[in-house]
Amino acid sequence: MASTKIFAAEFVCGGGFRQRNVAAIPKPLRDEGTAMLKALSADLSALGEVIVPLDLRVDVELPPGVRAFPIDASLPLWSQWIAAAQDCDAAIIVAPEHSGALAQAVAMMRAGAVDPVMSSGDFLRIASDKWETARAFASQLVPHPPTFSIATIDSIDPNLANQWIMKPRDGVGSERFVITDDLEAAKAQLQADSVLQPYISGLPASISLIVSGTQMHLLPAVSQVIDPHTGEYLGGSGPLDQDLQRRATALATRAIEAMPPMAKGFIGIDLILGEDARDDCVVEINPRLTTSYVGLRHMVEGNLAEWILGQGTGPIRCKVSAGEVRWTPDGQVWHGSESLEVC
Repeated sequence: MASTKIFAAEFVCGGGFRQRNVAAIPKPLRDEGTAMLKALSADLSALGEVIVPLDLRVDVELPPGVRAFPIDASLPLWSQWIAAAQDCDAAIIVAPEHSGALAQAVAMMRAGAVDPVMSSGDFLRIASDKWETARAFASQLVPHPPTFSIATIDSIDPNLANQWIMKPRDGVGSERFVITDDLEAAKAQLQADSVLQPYISGLPASISLIVSGTQMHLLPAVSQVIDPHTGEYLGGSGPLDQDLQRRATALATRAIEAMPPMAKGFIGIDLILGEDARDDCVVEINPRLTTSYVGLRHMVEGNLAEWILGQGTGPIRCKVSAGEVRWTPDGQVWHGSESLEVC
């Protein structure tokens, strides 16, 4: 029987910046993209032959058995991805929402007769836009930081918060992320493609889920380490304790129920967990693989990639105690004091 062939593409490593000097690629994007690609392709390689589009200028040591498809900087990117994936049985894409890259990648692949295991339709459109996500949550009373656009900033109560966060509607990570205590300056600087939110104190956390058909599998909730001055993601640890797990699960369920249909594959949900459950809120939805995957894969029984591809059976079970696994954005992982192999 022929081996299953799986296409796995990550935007930064897969040529998304092929026409830019590699040194100009933001380090957080390069580190996290490389970490996700190596972890995902390692798990997929246990299920079949893996083909990865690769910008050879990006320093990526692929896991054994994973085959690189070199990207030509002079040719259109999506046509090269389609060519690499043409004979594959399954495809997974990791790309940023910024400038519509993720939505465009999914649409172009499907137009090229490649159907990636990714969300689509209104779910992808709304989850990729922080303003539209806020509107969806508000309509269904999902706890969420008050969110203002350039059209609604005049309605802001200045007593709502002492600090404010300004970020792009389609931003990724800490890109154009500004924390300020000067509300008037923030209002003056706010652009049509950005939103303004009050700074919410609490524990930054995330919970991921895998949607396959009618099944939704929730993964262990984890904490995030976020630089309080820049918003930069510095890693995470998990799983959270049982009480916080219950609270995160309840929030994630409400968030997904508030969204349109067409969720599919791996989805990450960012949260703030307060001192009390009444202060918990959902920050945003990431309709794609997130960096937490590098740690989550060491917390659960079995191979997460099986569930992403719809091949997993039964519930996904956590196999470690609270806080045992931690990781950095570049993919270094520890289980307790033991450093695990970087994929």
